[in-house]
Amino acid sequence: MTVFYKKLNELPKEMSGFIHMAGALADEMGINAYVVGGFVRDIFLGVKNFDVDLVVEGDGIAFASECARELDLKLVSHKRFGTATLHGLRGFKVDIASARREIYEKPAALPVVFKGHIKDDLFRRDFTVNAMAISINKHRFGQLVDFYDGHSDLKTGVIRALHANSFIDDPTRILRAVRFEQRFDFKIDKATLSWIKSAVRRKMLHKVQKHRLRDELILMFKESLPLKSLRRLWGLAGFSYIAPSLRFQKEWQRFFEEAAKKAGWFEEHFSHKRHLEPYVMYMSLFFYPLAHKELSQAMRDFAFHKGESSRILSFRENFTRVEKELSKKNVRGSVVYRIFEPLSYEVALLSAALSKSVLVLKRAQDFLFVYNGQRIHVKGEDLKRLGVKPGPHFKNILDELLYAKIDGEVKDKEEELALAQKLIQK
Repeated sequence: MTVFYKKLNELPKEMSGFIHMAGALADEMGINAYVVGGFVRDIFLGVKNFDVDLVVEGDGIAFASECARELDLKLVSHKRFGTATLHGLRGFKVDIASARREIYEKPAALPVVFKGHIKDDLFRRDFTVNAMAISINKHRFGQLVDFYDGHSDLKTGVIRALHANSFIDDPTRILRAVRFEQRFDFKIDKATLSWIKSAVRRKMLHKVQKHRLRDELILMFKESLPLKSLRRLWGLAGFSYIAPSLRFQKEWQRFFEEAAKKAGWFEEHFSHKRHLEPYVMYMSLFFYPLAHKELSQAMRDFAFHKGESSRILSFRENFTRVEKELSKKNVRGSVVYRIFEPLSYEVALLSAALSKSVLVLKRAQDFLFVYNGQRIHVKGEDLKRLGVKPGPHFKNILDELLYAKIDGEVKDKEEELALAQKLIQK
């Protein structure tokens, strides 16, 4: 019994059960099947991974279809690459692919894909630690497939590319090398480092499609300590392929720490309101030094999702105003509400984290604990009965009533109606 046989059986029950089922199905279909890549790496490191990657030496989509039929799961297939994803398993997701080899017809382009064997499939991967597989067929269940000494590199903590053209073929691997090195506290090996530097000198990162860089950047910002990766990336490749004037900022160390503290505080007190996305806060800090025009161009070039780009731009546009208006003394609650209410929680918290005034933090807390979620008794129907015709005036009156309640000027519906009468007469 191999150590990996034991490790596969020690996985959560449903995950282990699925892997055994998939192996038995592969036997029935007469094909070889493997768990591969980062899933194998994380099994060795004892890291939880809820994305199971399977490769079969055969038709991956046909195999995935049989898995979906067997377990009544939803299947999404991608015929161009011979891959499919299974949805509906409890607590984890499964990607299934045909073993394939790849040829890069020109640097930084997407590869041309051909059917291959497991050795071909592992060779196309980025680093040796991600180029291992474990057989799940019954007669070889738990057997490690390691053509490129990934197991040895995991033991010694080394990030090693598989060949000299790795970063020419796919320059985004530079960002991945940094991310894995910093996440696991490994070291990029000497030869790999020289290949990275060669690709940087050839400006390969400038030639990659922006959306591919975007996806790698987002993964970097989602790391638990993204600043470590950013500092290492700056030292190796700079940031000019992201935006010409972007530089590493010494202040980021303090800013990122404060942002992390505020994100943790929010999760402790307000996780029931909405899931916070700290990575957007870190991205907002990263892009903040850019002038508004250059930042807007970067958002367009990288085609960040609207929810990400809008918050990044919002922080750039609103932080100075928040700092200026809310660091004053004797600011009414309604003013605090009107400033923070249009902003996302990420932007509000980040503004509080970076402000030089403790008053901004206090007012952000007041907004979240007291003002946000305040409701008035008067409704639109009440205004109709007072003779107000539906239209923009409706919202203006209701907003003024809410501001009055926040400021303690009205306490019940009777007082709200009295104030509404006055506002109508104006």
